[in-house]
Order: sequence, then C-alpha cells, then structure tokens
Amino acid sequence: MNNKSSLLKSLKFNYQLGKRTWFGTGGNCKLFLEVNSINQLINTIRIAKKFLPILVIGSGSNVIIRDGGFKGIVIKLGGNFRKIEIDKSNSVLSVGAGTKDLEVAKFCVEKNISGLEFLSGIPGTIGGNIKMNAGCYGNQISDNLIDCTIIDEKLNKKIVKKKEIEFHYRKSSFDNGQIIIEARFKIQKNNKSKIKKKISTISDKRKKSQPVSSRTGGSTFTNPNSYPAWKLIDEIDYRGKQLGGAKVSNLHSNFLINYKNASSLDLEMLGEEIKNKVWEKRRINLKWELIRIGEFKKV
Repeated sequence: MNNKSSLLKSLKFNYQLGKRTWFGTGGNCKLFLEVNSINQLINTIRIAKKFLPILVIGSGSNVIIRDGGFKGIVIKLGGNFRKIEIDKSNSVLSVGAGTKDLEVAKFCVEKNISGLEFLSGIPGTIGGNIKMNAGCYGNQISDNLIDCTIIDEKLNKKIVKKKEIEFHYRKSSFDNGQIIIEARFKIQKNNKSKIKKKISTISDKRKKSQPVSSRTGGSTFTNPNSYPAWKLIDEIDYRGKQLGGAKVSNLHSNFLINYKNASSLDLEMLGEEIKNKVWEKRRINLKWELIRIGEFKKV
C-alpha cells in the first residue's frame, strides 16, 4: 500500500473525536486522519490549512474536547512518528513524537536504560508532553532532553536545541504553530532489575494516589507556587463533589473523572466552580492544566 492510499484509508469524516480522549467525552471533528511520515504531515497541512483549522493530537490524555466538537481537521501522528532508536554511541535515545510514554518506558527496560523511568507514570505521548514539560515524582521530561525536531509555521523541518527552548513548570516556549515530530534524550545504562524496581515503585504510587482505573485526563490544574492544587481543593471541601456525570476524585482531588456518562460541559463547569471557590476563599487563581478544545454545544 503506497503512502497516498494509506493516508486516504485513515481519513474519516464527522469523526467521534471525544471518544478518543481519556475522558471519553465531547463532540466530533470534521475530518480525522493518521499520518505516517514527514511528507504526509507537511502535504496534509499545506492543503488542509487553506480550508480548515488544524489540530495535532497525541493520545488524548490531557484534553477536554467540548461537546460541540472541533470544526476542523485533526491529525494523529502514527507510523514513523512512533519509532524509538538508540544511536551507535549507545548514549542518545531518539523518540518519535507520537510514541506513548509507557512504550518508551518499556523500551528502556529492555535496553537497560535509566533516567526515563518516570515516563511510566505519565499518560500521553512524547510530543505533547514536551510541549507542556510534563513530569512526576521529581522528574520532568526536559531534564535529559538534547533537542527536538519540529515542523515550524512555514512547514520547514528544523532542529531546536534544548538551550533554545524555555521550559517552565508544566509549560514551554513552543507555540501551537510548531509541531514536534521527534525528540532526542541523553541516556545512561543501569542494571535492569533496578530499572524495573523503580518503575514498579512509580506504578504502586500511582495506583495508591491517582484514579488510574477511572476515565480521567490527568491533573486538572497546575500547582500554584504557594500551595499544591489538591490541598486548595480540599480546603473548599470539593473532594468527591459531583456535577452532572462529572466528579472530583475521592483518591486525588486534583483529578476530575467521568463518573456517570459525563458531558464535557459537566467536567468544565465543575472545574470552573472549583476555580471560583478557591479564588473566593484564598484569592489564588488556579490555572487549568487540562487543555480545552473546540466549541460548546448549541442548545
């Protein structure tokens, strides 16, 4: 099957985009397709941007697709964008932006690579997590980063070194017009049993402290400098709070869950209610970590 026919085969109209997210809520997009190479990606964007807005997604782990859907074309990175390779010097790991974090963690176990075990505790794909500088348990994805290969606003492929990128807590200087297609990381070797033990510890911590068996999207709000978000939410007594089918997790109050066939509006309204209550009580402005995309459903 050639590139053109494989691309056309993946093309879907009026696609149920919300169902592809971890929350499982939200509306449709006009077009959805999976691209497997840089040429496919560039050619698709070159044509599509003349007619429709474009959204590139990963695994849909930290997004709320609003109930009115996204009136544009959604591109998912597949094929070559999911490759994981080690260079000849055995010191650099190259990862395609569409690769799931858990797949990277598994690869590192197989190859005795240490330093990226924490990825087993983060949902999503490498590209999206670099853009938001995702992290957990004292590590963040920018720690061992060397550089990123991107497609810029003019559809040129370029390499951006770490020193050219501004990384902050849960954000970076990448903008929506820049698409990360690959990242390279410094690696170090270690004993396989030690790597497995570290991943097992992270897994146990997640199961005990996060609603991993529920339909959730990860942390709802970023932590303010002064206070963890979950403590602020507990202060307003919102642990376990429900609104429609949405609920604040009893296990970790900075996680919203799709409890009973929630709509995206249920989730967003519950989050906004939390923001307002925290502001009223502490004059602290919680900032959404979840990305909200699309339009509200017309009544």
